Amino acid sequence: MSAGAFRDALGETSDRYDVLLSHLSVIRDLADVAQHTTSFEALCGTLTARIVASLNYERASVMIVRDGGEPAVVGSASQGERLGGVAGGATGEVPPILRVLATDVMSAQRLLRWSDEGVGARRPVPAGLESSVVGWPLLVGGECIGAIVCEEIVSTPWDLARQRALELVGEIIDQVVTLTEVRLSMASIQRHLEAELGTSRSLLSNHEETLRAQSDRIGNLTGALVTSNQAKNHFLGLMSHELRTPLSVILGFGSILHDGLAGPITTEQEGHLGRVLSNGRHLSQLIDDMLFFVDAETTRIVPQWAPVDLPALIAEVAEALPEAAKPDAPAFAVTIAPAAAVLRSDAALLRRVLFHLMANAFKFTEHGSVTIEAARGADGSTVDIHIIDSGIGIPAEHLRRIFELFQQGDDTHARKREGIGLGLNLVHACLVLLHGRCRLVARPAGGTCVELSIPDVGVARVPRVPDPLTDVAELAASEAALVGVAHDGAEIAAVARRATGDVSSRAAAMRREPKRAS
Repeated sequence: MSAGAFRDALGETSDRYDVLLSHLSVIRDLADVAQHTTSFEALCGTLTARIVASLNYERASVMIVRDGGEPAVVGSASQGERLGGVAGGATGEVPPILRVLATDVMSAQRLLRWSDEGVGARRPVPAGLESSVVGWPLLVGGECIGAIVCEEIVSTPWDLARQRALELVGEIIDQVVTLTEVRLSMASIQRHLEAELGTSRSLLSNHEETLRAQSDRIGNLTGALVTSNQAKNHFLGLMSHELRTPLSVILGFGSILHDGLAGPITTEQEGHLGRVLSNGRHLSQLIDDMLFFVDAETTRIVPQWAPVDLPALIAEVAEALPEAAKPDAPAFAVTIAPAAAVLRSDAALLRRVLFHLMANAFKFTEHGSVTIEAARGADGSTVDIHIIDSGIGIPAEHLRRIFELFQQGDDTHARKREGIGLGLNLVHACLVLLHGRCRLVARPAGGTCVELSIPDVGVARVPRVPDPLTDVAELAASEAALVGVAHDGAEIAAVARRATGDVSSRAAAMRREPKRAS
């Protein structure tokens, strides 16, 4: 029974993976279409042909309404036309049922589905149709100019993964149409300029090169933004959610087998299952990190302030680290001042910060020790946590970029330690939400000291008398926190000089500003 459930989970994951691949192939094709189409009508015809060919819809139609005019189908394709070798094209007459469905999609300005089966929001199939229908709004520059309506003879299984993938395809179509409109408009302007400036051949040539360079630059930038921002976040979030469910099933049944609840196992089998569980938990942590990364970029995370037991939190994190449980793990020591044992903060965010920093300390310390020290800050409103290791340390040239996304101290393919370079970037995101600071200090004797300053939101800061020198020092400290590193005194001195110059220029500007009449 356990093996059957395991195969079912793997089969479900494979099916969802195939759905994502088919939709990603559409996205890839659409990006190519935007670069080579010659007219808006040709674009709509090609869009419908690609949708029918890749997503297996029976018919796809594009209906456009502009400037209050009559609806017009500017692109249409079907399986019969595809198999018969007829390309997708335009038709003049709008079928009444298509007019109704497209109007509903344009009014809702979101993905709509007419079906009698499946999960999620859906509408009943209108009279006169024998199959399910899916429709997207067509947006250009934020304005809805029409809709894409797709019919299917045989209803396909509908789930959250397919819905999100279709929503992503709709967003990419909007970007492709907008980019094509911009490119075609620029081409029209270029032709107009060529007609008006035909008397000057050299000026025409310069204009043509300039417009072509700008068009290529806009195309490249728009493609990069679409790919790296929207598609990245949607795809990471979708893949992470869809992988988490089958992975939880795998870990659950693996634990049952490992603990002998399904029957006795041999020592060798126990070792193999232990490796499966260890790697599965590592993959689960990566998926959780990717979900947090997507949430941090696309939504506003609100910290949940509550009392945090710092010794218990550190012990919980240490227990969850596989590197700390190894027989040859470095010595681990924790020293926490009584005044710093409890602070009011967000336990989940603080746990994520400690998890990644402690994991790095153990990962890069093969022999020696890892020490955690915590004490109250000078004014009592913060808790200062130092994570000290005697490992290989961080080269000076890598200190500045170590908090950047997907960056590691060793970026070569021959590096010995695993990781994708996401942990410290997540640490930075969590500290921004906690209003905390982080500083990396390279120790002269070897190793690294990570200095954290976590505000205790339950303790109010004591008001102080303004002092120019103190203001300069705090400004320099803030700048150093943004830099994130301190390798030697020269760098901090440079930060202080820049901060002093900023304060001096501000004071000079205030002296030059005329006094307002009372």
